[in-house]
Amino acid sequence: MFFSVTKPKSYFNPKITKIESAIRGSIKTKNFTLAKSEKIYSVYINPTYIVSDKKRMFIDLFSIYTGVDKKTLYRKLRKHTKRILLAKVDLKTKQQLVYLRKILDYYRVFTSINGVRRAYDIESVVYMGKNKYEALFKRLYPYGDTFEPFLGRYLKDKGRGDNGIEDYYDNILRPQKNGKIVGYRDVSGNIIYDKNSIVQYPVNGKDIELNINLVLQRRIEKLLDEAKSLYQAKEVMAAVMDSKTGKILAIATSNRFNPLRITKKDIPNMKISAIRYLYEPGSVMKPITFAILLENKKVNPYEVLNAYNGKWKPKWRKTYIRDDDAFAWLSAENALVYSSNIVISQLALRLTPKEFYEGLKNFGFSKYSGIDLPYEIKGVIRSLRELNYPIYKSTTAYGYGIMVNFIQLLKAYNAFNNNGIEVTPKIANVQSVAKRVISAKTANEMLRILRKIVLKGTAKNAYMEDIFTAGKTGTAHVSVNNRYEKIYNSSFFGFANDKSHKYTIGVTFLDIKAPFPNYFASQSAVPLFKKIVIIMKDEKLIGD
Repeated sequence: MFFSVTKPKSYFNPKITKIESAIRGSIKTKNFTLAKSEKIYSVYINPTYIVSDKKRMFIDLFSIYTGVDKKTLYRKLRKHTKRILLAKVDLKTKQQLVYLRKILDYYRVFTSINGVRRAYDIESVVYMGKNKYEALFKRLYPYGDTFEPFLGRYLKDKGRGDNGIEDYYDNILRPQKNGKIVGYRDVSGNIIYDKNSIVQYPVNGKDIELNINLVLQRRIEKLLDEAKSLYQAKEVMAAVMDSKTGKILAIATSNRFNPLRITKKDIPNMKISAIRYLYEPGSVMKPITFAILLENKKVNPYEVLNAYNGKWKPKWRKTYIRDDDAFAWLSAENALVYSSNIVISQLALRLTPKEFYEGLKNFGFSKYSGIDLPYEIKGVIRSLRELNYPIYKSTTAYGYGIMVNFIQLLKAYNAFNNNGIEVTPKIANVQSVAKRVISAKTANEMLRILRKIVLKGTAKNAYMEDIFTAGKTGTAHVSVNNRYEKIYNSSFFGFANDKSHKYTIGVTFLDIKAPFPNYFASQSAVPLFKKIVIIMKDEKLIGD
């Protein structure tokens, strides 16, 4: 009141504008936050506004409240005469500095310019010129490398997400609009909130909720770390999907990184192998081939075929087709149970090129899976022309000469556990797309045969008394410079069901160098599958 009466004629009381930054949305699960933003505030000051004989008081108190070194403050204040950035602080420190400003104002630490004492300014944006402002916030990842690289990271210098969920949903997560407060200032330079003031609140980025069960995710990641070391693998991947809805409850890899502390050795781990690493799947393709045969009425599961005692050289091949187990004769379904390359090759020859080609395309191979992750590589299958040749038809039938990614296989297998209906895998809690790819009759027949593989075949280690488990193993040589070396990719894709739940689970080891017989999927991928199901029982996700 005294100032209002006695203010000098030169006093100028303009409107001032403060910009309040919007921040990036959070990435959450049902009970946990995997990525969140915390506002950062810039503290600006004009050194000439500090009363010279009270500069030491200011530096001492400002250092205590912010943690900024006193020598640094002395150097900045001595070097500059115009408005400078003194510190960047978090919300708690900002609130303390607001309180400190009142104390400093009380002791007249700042000079009065045109009747207004200008202390330091605390702002949540950086002015970039031409009415452009950069929002100030830091991205926090409370659980370190958990759910990486599928979570991705935020690149501050580019103002966008980099890889993973941060990238895929960037348009939803990113800040939408900064807020603005306009009003007349009081004698201390603060905005007066009255009928003349204008307040526009910031529009923050929206939050994304994931289907991920974080406890299951972390426990699976620990399993994969152990398995990678035990089996001398380059990488181990696993995923759990709700067969009906397509919701991904866990998707994990042994090769992770901390988004806040990336080192040179972490760079390869930033690639999402589940959608970007293409490989020949081996025997896990045999059920796909068999399902295409059933759909085209080209096979009777109970018919018996010559298995040539595990070694067959047809006239159209220069080398033998071999099986790990020597059988004289096998039923068609037992070609899957005992993983016979010889019998599945003979069956595949019954398909026309168009039937085989369209069957593979219908299952989603050589197409994008639709999972909500960026930069997927969709793989390749043999062309219609190539499938005219028996050798290409044969090798494709048992998983060579075709390049797929992990998620494509997970999605394809899911149809067997969902009455023939394909659903798009989704990490975020968004609607999945459903499409019938095979008849319910074919799907149920395949599920019966895949169950038999667990009961009698190559996946006996996946058997559990109280849970229905089924699936198919696959062990494939890895080609290096067009030569197959003693390095293997081993997989198991299958199911875990009870009365109330149905899950599709995939496990893949890349570049196993473990000695015989540990590189076989029956010795590596199958036991890991079973351990994952046991964890799911522990977490009450299955076992009703």
